[in-house]
Amino acid sequence: MNLTQFQFQDAVTRGKNLLAELKKDYPELRLYPVFCRFGPGSGQCGLTTDPLVILEEFPEMLLVSPEVERLGRLLRQYRKAQKLALPTLSEIEKELNEAMRLCHAPHIPAFYCGDVNIEFRTGVLKYEPLRRLQQDHRLPPGLNTVGNIRVIAGPLEFLYRHA
Repeated sequence: MNLTQFQFQDAVTRGKNLLAELKKDYPELRLYPVFCRFGPGSGQCGLTTDPLVILEEFPEMLLVSPEVERLGRLLRQYRKAQKLALPTLSEIEKELNEAMRLCHAPHIPAFYCGDVNIEFRTGVLKYEPLRRLQQDHRLPPGLNTVGNIRVIAGPLEFLYRHA
């Protein structure tokens, strides 16, 4: 199932609320959230609801039109040109501004892939608290295994349905 922007925001809110609860009980892990997917269309980015940031950092998370895909490519080209101080920066910026206008940025039409996970990463890796966290009843069963360093809050679709 793919999510609308409002469904996506509900799922992210549920993920943030869960993170806040878990941070209280496992402060030593310094948890922080990311979006991630493994396998086909894999990628990751920080937890954000800004579609332009997602389009730039993890475009596989969105189902968009060819025009919006082009906008994503231009965003990445622009960042790279900025970082490297390329002489083509002003040309890319003109194309980017036109693409943003055509796509009605920042309110781009998109659907969010419901199979993308919200994952909680550890800022400090401590195995005993991590093991307890992976067995915490507030996390969905079957997604977290002891011996792995991943803590998966669940796919967006699951989080939306349980918001």
